[in-house]
Amino acid sequence: MPSWYAFAALSTARDATEDFLRPIDRGRWLRLALIALFVGIGGGLPTGSGNFNLPSGGGGGGGGGGAPPNVAPSLPESSVLAIVVALVVLAVGLILLWNLVGAVMEFVLVAGLRDRDLSIRASFREHFRPGLRLFGFRILVGLVSLLLIAIPLIAVFGLGFSISAALFALVLPLMALFAIVGLVSSVALGLTTDFVVPTMLTENRGVLDGWRRIWPTLRAEWKQVGLYVVAKFVLGIAVSLAVSIAVLVAAIVLAIPFAIVGGILFFAASAAGVHAAGWVIVAVFIALFVAALFVISLLAQAPALAFVRYYSLSVLGLLDSDLDLVGVDDDGEDGDDDGGDGENGDDDSGGEDGDSENDASDESQSIDGTATDDESQETPS
Repeated sequence: MPSWYAFAALSTARDATEDFLRPIDRGRWLRLALIALFVGIGGGLPTGSGNFNLPSGGGGGGGGGGAPPNVAPSLPESSVLAIVVALVVLAVGLILLWNLVGAVMEFVLVAGLRDRDLSIRASFREHFRPGLRLFGFRILVGLVSLLLIAIPLIAVFGLGFSISAALFALVLPLMALFAIVGLVSSVALGLTTDFVVPTMLTENRGVLDGWRRIWPTLRAEWKQVGLYVVAKFVLGIAVSLAVSIAVLVAAIVLAIPFAIVGGILFFAASAAGVHAAGWVIVAVFIALFVAALFVISLLAQAPALAFVRYYSLSVLGLLDSDLDLVGVDDDGEDGDDDGGDGENGDDDSGGEDGDSENDASDESQSIDGTATDDESQETPS
C-alpha cells in the first residue's frame, strides 16, 4: 500500500474515469453534464432581470389643476417596497431551490459512479431525503459562519468606532478571523461532500451520524487527510484551468462558422435595406452561440467532475476499506491471487519433480534387483 493516499488515488481515479466514460455513451455524458450544472465546476446560480413597463397617463390639455404633462406619475412607496420585497423573496427562493437540487444531485452522482450506471429521475427520488438533510446541514454551516463574521462587525461598529487608529488596529484581527472562519467552513463542507456523503449513501446514515462514523478515521489519519485537502485544492485549480482552456478552444472554433454565416446574413439584410432584420439576425446568432458554448462547457466539465469525484472516493477507500466504493484494493487482491497461483504452481512442479525422482529410484532398484538375480542364477551351487 502506498504511503500517501493523495498520490496513490490519482491512478485509481484515472482508471475508474476511463471505465465509466468508455465506450462513449451520449446519454451518460448528457446526464453527467446536467449534474455538473448543479455540483460541478462553474455551475452558477440562474440570474434574471425583468423590465416593468408601467402605464403612464397624462392629464388633459385643459384645466390648470392637472399634473404637468412632462412629469411621469410615480408609484407609492408602499408599492415600491412590496415589489422589492417580492423580488428579494423570489431570488432567495430560487437560490434555496437551486442548492436543494444540488444537494440531492451529490447523492445521485456518487450512486452513479459507484454503480457505473448514471440515472437522474429514479435516483433523485430515491435520495431526496438524504439530500434534504445535506441541504439543511449546509444551510446551518453557512448561518453559523455568517454569525461568526457578523457578530464582531456589529460589536466593532456598534461601539461607535470612527475612522481612527483604533479602527485600523482592528482591521487585521478581523481579516484573520474572517479568513479562519472561511477556511474552516470550506474544509468542513468539502469533507462533508467528499467523505460524509458516500458514508451516508453506503451505511444509510444522517449527516451528523456520518460525521461521527468517519471522524475517528480522519483524526487517526490526519496527515493523510491534510495532504488530501491540499492536493484536492491544487487538483481543483488544475482541472479548472484545463476545462477553461478546452472551452476557450471550443469557443474559438465555434465562433468561426457563426461569424461567417451571421456576417453574410447581416450584410445581405443591410444591402437589401432591412437594417432592423440584420440586427435581429445578429442577436439570434449571438444567443445561439452563447447557448451552444454553454452546453459545450457543461460537456467539458463532465469528465473533470467524474475524475475529481472518483479521486475523493479513492482516497476514502484507502482511508477506510469498509467505505471503498471504487475498488481501490482490487489490484492488490489480484496480485495476491497471482502470487498464490505461483506458489501452488511451484508446489505442483515440486511434487512432479519428487514423483519423477521416486520413479527413477524405483526403476534403478528394479534394475539392481534384476541384475542380482541374474548373477545368482549364473553362480554354480
